[in-house]
Amino acid sequence: MLTVLYPQILTFVESLSIGLWPLQLKSEPGPKLLIKATKEMLLTAKMNLGFKLYVVPIILAGKNTIGLITAFFDDEDEPLVIFTPVFQDDSSSDLLDILRLSRLDIHFFDEHSREFLGYTSEVNHPPEAHQRLENSLCPFDLELAASAHTQMKTWFGLRSSQDDLSAISISLKESHFGEDMVIIDAREDSHPYPGSPAFSFSQLERKEPGSFQELDIARSLGRIFAANEIVMNPLHVSDDNELSDIMLVTDSEIVILQAKDSPNTEKILRNSLARKKLTAQKNLFKALDQVRGALRYIMSMTPLRVKVGSEIVEIKIGSRKIRALIIVKELFEDQYAVYSPPLIEFSRESGIPCIALDYGELLAYTELSSKEKFFQAFDLVHFHGRDTGQFPRLRIWKNDEL
Repeated sequence: MLTVLYPQILTFVESLSIGLWPLQLKSEPGPKLLIKATKEMLLTAKMNLGFKLYVVPIILAGKNTIGLITAFFDDEDEPLVIFTPVFQDDSSSDLLDILRLSRLDIHFFDEHSREFLGYTSEVNHPPEAHQRLENSLCPFDLELAASAHTQMKTWFGLRSSQDDLSAISISLKESHFGEDMVIIDAREDSHPYPGSPAFSFSQLERKEPGSFQELDIARSLGRIFAANEIVMNPLHVSDDNELSDIMLVTDSEIVILQAKDSPNTEKILRNSLARKKLTAQKNLFKALDQVRGALRYIMSMTPLRVKVGSEIVEIKIGSRKIRALIIVKELFEDQYAVYSPPLIEFSRESGIPCIALDYGELLAYTELSSKEKFFQAFDLVHFHGRDTGQFPRLRIWKNDEL
């Protein structure tokens, strides 16, 4: 494992967002490609022993240039994808140099910088992709980056079978370590949240996803919220029934957070797109019912009393604003007309703003610079849904642009 041989690079990996990243180690003869992605993308790469990389022709500032789309085919029509705009900078230049190689080492990390897979890989470059890699790049500009993302998304949705044949094919050949490992984390600073376990373990394939997902969500929220504001698995004081998966309690806000995940297994990833969409709807509406129950409990007493671990904790609602946030594994853009009305109706009836995000969106929200920005993004989605009848899917940039 790369992080076992070179533990000092973990800090670098932790600083990276989802995407493709070049790495050159002084003690190694050639560069390496790091891919930071969701557990579903990693498992799909493992299942297929490969993935495709599309070199997409786009036009920025009147210049012919390129963007990159990495596609993990859990579904032939709508694979899991990473969009990578490339610009005139050292990181993009190094990345394109790596992609010109015919053989390279690739190391896969999940969103919490856990190294689950590593391979020596073969890279097949069709002539069209090889030619496009030579296109000149533009200096970085935020508006150009947004345009690049839009153009790549449109191009990919309209791509032809010839475009698929023209993509770079990456075949994962020689595994660097066992792929069925379990990572045990007993570090105190990894479990600082009220109600969290003293230790945890993680693995790429997950048949029972609940506890894995809750801690992963807490760790994501921990990027912008203080650890003592993230309460895990609060319980009713009367019967120990779970109130919510997570409750955020800040000086100004209380957020009921209900999460729904599906097993991360080959069988689930191979499900048809129609079945995945149906599962997302069912999970979303089930979580909404649980939010209703949590809200009834919260409104039934003053001050609010919950059991956290073995302790009874009192929370004064006072002027705090109550919100509800539902997190599901995956939401589909063509289904927002189905997702939105029940959430909007709940918000209207209860007076409690409620939105839904998929896990990938949550990761983007928690890369914002502060919890104030997080709630600003929440409100943008909520008010747009209230005013139009359908929630939007925000595009979030690391410089806090929404």
